[in-house]
Amino acid sequence: MIAAIGMNMKIAIDARFLGPEGTGIGKYIEKLLENLQNLDSENEYVVILRRTNFNLFNQKAKNFKKIMADSSWYTLKEQVLLPAVLSKIRPDLVHFPHFNVPLLYPGKFVLTVHDITKSEFKNIASTTHSKPIFLLKHTGYEFVLNQAVARAKKILVPSNYVKNKLLENFDLENDKVMVTYEAADDIYSKSGSKKISKARKRELLQKYKIKEPFIIYVGNAYAYKNLSLVFEALRFLDEKVYFVHAAVRNQFVDRLIDKAKEIGVVDSYINTGFIPNDDLAEILPLSQAFVFPSLSEGFGLPGIEAMAAGCPVIASNIPVFKEVYGSAALFFDPRDPKELAKKIQSITNDENLTGWQSGLKMELRKKGLKQVKKYSWKKMAQQTFRVYEAV
Repeated sequence: MIAAIGMNMKIAIDARFLGPEGTGIGKYIEKLLENLQNLDSENEYVVILRRTNFNLFNQKAKNFKKIMADSSWYTLKEQVLLPAVLSKIRPDLVHFPHFNVPLLYPGKFVLTVHDITKSEFKNIASTTHSKPIFLLKHTGYEFVLNQAVARAKKILVPSNYVKNKLLENFDLENDKVMVTYEAADDIYSKSGSKKISKARKRELLQKYKIKEPFIIYVGNAYAYKNLSLVFEALRFLDEKVYFVHAAVRNQFVDRLIDKAKEIGVVDSYINTGFIPNDDLAEILPLSQAFVFPSLSEGFGLPGIEAMAAGCPVIASNIPVFKEVYGSAALFFDPRDPKELAKKIQSITNDENLTGWQSGLKMELRKKGLKQVKKYSWKKMAQQTFRVYEAV
C-alpha cells in the first residue's frame, strides 16, 4: 500500500471505456482501477461509467465510488455531459484515459495517449464513412487531440515509441510525457505454465471451428493492421496452414473476407468471433504462432498476452514491437509477404507440428515467458499514482 503525500485528493477517472467493448483501453482501465484499489487507501476516487458498463466495476475499496455519465465516446453529448458531471464532483484531478477530453472542461487533468495511429495513417484509416464525412471526423479528431495534449498537466503513454512520436509532433517538454508500460493478464501466464488435456483441446477446437495447423491473430481488422499480408503469405507456404482470426464479425471483417476470396485463400481463413479470455488463453498455445503484421501500434498488448500463454510471436519489424518484444519475437518486413511466409515456415517446419519439443519454437517460448516478466500492471498503477501526486 502506498501512503498518500500531503492532503488527500479527490480524483475522478473517466472509465466509460471499461469492459470488452472498450478493447485495449477497456483492459487498461480495468487493471488501473484494480491495482489502484490495492495501492491507495487515502485519496478519494470517483469512477465515471456508462449505463452499459456500470455493473462491470464493483468497488472493493471504501475510498472508491462510482457514478454514471451515460454518454457514448466521440459524441457531442460527452462534450456537454462530462463537464456538467465533473462540475458536481468538483475533483482536484481528472484522469482521462483517452484523447477525447471535453473541450469545455476547465479543470486539471492527466491524459493517457495510447497511440497516434489515426494521425500517422490518416490516408488508410479505418472507416465505414464516405470521404467527406471521414475528413470531417478526422479534422475533429486532430483538433480534440491537440487540445487535450496541450492542456494536460501530464501525459501517460504505453511505450517510448509513442512518447517520441508525441515529442516530435507536439510542442511538449520531455518530462511532461511519462512511459507506463502495460502487461499481460494473469490468466495468460497461468495458461502458459500448464499443459492442456487432449479432451479440452478437442472441445476448444470444435467450439470455435478451428482446424490445425493454424496461426492466430486477435483483434480488429482495420487497414493499418495489415491482415491482408497474411493472406498473401499463405500462398507461399509449402503446406496448408489456417489463419484463425479472433474478432467480432463486422464490416471490416467482411472486407477482409472479400480480400481472402480475391487472393484465393478464403478456405484457409477462420473467423471465430469473439473469444473470452479464459478460452483464448488455452487456444493461443495450441497455435503455431501469433502473427502480428500491424503497421503501427502503441504497445502491442496481444503479442505480450500470446507470449505469456506460451505462444511464439511473429511480428512486423516496426519500432514499437522491437522495443516491447525485444529478442522474444521473430520479426519480418510488413510489406513483404514472402518474408512472413518464411518466418511461419521456420516454425511449422521446425518440429513437424508435433509440440514444444523442437529448437526454435521452444526458444521463442522461453524468451517470451521471460520477456513478459518485465511488465506489470501493478507497476503501471504505481507509476500512474505517482503522477497523480506530482500533479
